[in-house]
Parts: sequence; C-alpha cells; structure tokens
Amino acid sequence: MYTIFGSSGFIGKELASYLKEKKQRVFTPRKNQIKFNNNLGYIIYCVGSDDWKKKTKKGYFSNLGHLKQILFNNKFKSIVFLSTTRLYINSKNNTKENSNLSINTERENDYYNILKIASEALLLRFNKKIKIVRLSNVFGFNHKSPLLLPTLIKNSLNKSKIEITISENSTKDYILIDDAINLIIKILKKGRQSIYNVASGKNIKIKEITKIIKKETNCKIILKNQKTVILEPKIDIMRIKKEFNFKNNFKLEKSLPELIKRYKKIFN
Repeated sequence: MYTIFGSSGFIGKELASYLKEKKQRVFTPRKNQIKFNNNLGYIIYCVGSDDWKKKTKKGYFSNLGHLKQILFNNKFKSIVFLSTTRLYINSKNNTKENSNLSINTERENDYYNILKIASEALLLRFNKKIKIVRLSNVFGFNHKSPLLLPTLIKNSLNKSKIEITISENSTKDYILIDDAINLIIKILKKGRQSIYNVASGKNIKIKEITKIIKKETNCKIILKNQKTVILEPKIDIMRIKKEFNFKNNFKLEKSLPELIKRYKKIFN
C-alpha cells in the first residue's frame, strides 16, 4: 500500500493518479490527519507550502511539523520525503548529494531550506528505509500555484502582460512531472542511496521562457529590476543517470506551448 501525504497538491495528486492507473492500492489521508491504526506501507510525503514567506506557521508544519508527528506516531514500511534542490542555492555550484550545505538564519529565503534540512536530518536518523528526493522545479499543469511559471502563463492570458521582476538572464532547472514521478517510484522501490537529486541537470534562462509565452499569447513583457540576477546552480544528476539510466525528456520549445494550450482552456 502507498500512503500519500499532500495528495491534494500538484505532485501528490499526480502521484496518486499514476499509482491508481498501475492498479496499486493508494491511501490519501485528509489534511492534518497524522495518526492511524493501520500500517501505512510506503509513505510518500509531498506536503509543502508555496507561501511559506507569508505564512510562517503553515510553512513550519507543512515542511517539518507534520512529518515529525507522522514518523513518531505510525507504523510504515518506508518513506520518501520530497525535499528541494533549493538547498544548493548557497553551495557555490557543488550540487552533489553528499556536498556540504550552506544556510544563514538571518536570510529570509533560508527559512524554507532550514526546515527541509531539519526534516532530512530527522529522517536519516530513523532505523527504517528512508529516501530523500531533492526535487527541482517541476514542469506541468499546476495552474493554482503562485510559483513563477504558472504565474507568468496566467498573467499572459488574464492580463495580456507579464512582469519580470528579476533579470531575464536568471536561470532555473525544470523537470517534467512525468519524469519526476517515474523517478520517485523507482527511488522508493529500488534506490540504493539515501538522497537523490531529481532534476533535468540543465538550466534555462527566464528570457527563453518569456519569448515562447509572448509568441503563444501575444502578451506584453514588462521588465523590472534587471540588475537582480538569480542563477540557480546546475544540479548534479549523475546519481540518477548511473542508477536509473535517467534521460531528460524536457524540451522547452515543445513542452511549453503544449502547456500553454492547457491553460488557455481554463483562462481564455
């Protein structure tokens, strides 16, 4: 049995659908439900909070607090915890899974990373089969999200304009939702290591994204704060390549126009 915490979110919902299609037994607990009588089998913890900056308490419980209660109060076979490649943002391009991580409690943006690191540390001290997936930006139909890509697409359709408030030369790594799900299940079942980077290993400039959005929606591009450049480090994916023969299927020129078509069905 698979138990998916966070099944109402983008990744959790996609995982549940995938497993059900494979005729697997899937249990999706209600929000904030953390104690159970039965063995939970394979746990996949997808709970997260995109608005952790504004909602500090929610960010804590989503990324650490609920996890702690689930671990201490239930029986289960193993667990996969969805962490983030944001952990490498201060690591000077050393993005291997065993690299040292740098955080600073005075930096607002490090709050999220600190919660993820604390969760990872807690899990790795459990006497159970633990897998940690450091996930990059997941590319898919996540139309309720306040993250960059969904916001750009929605604004291009609803407002006929998009504002870029960091340099167009800033970069991000994206992995297709289907690739991410396949890897999560493989890691859960067959992974030989404790921590895995799940990413495309290729960074894309924001201006490559906005160029396609403008072509597909004829929106106006407004640039602000162009001196603020945020370069996400290139993620090392050698571990998933060697162990699972991973091949990146994300092609921006093909995937983004297809995604925009899905958004147009809702927002046009």
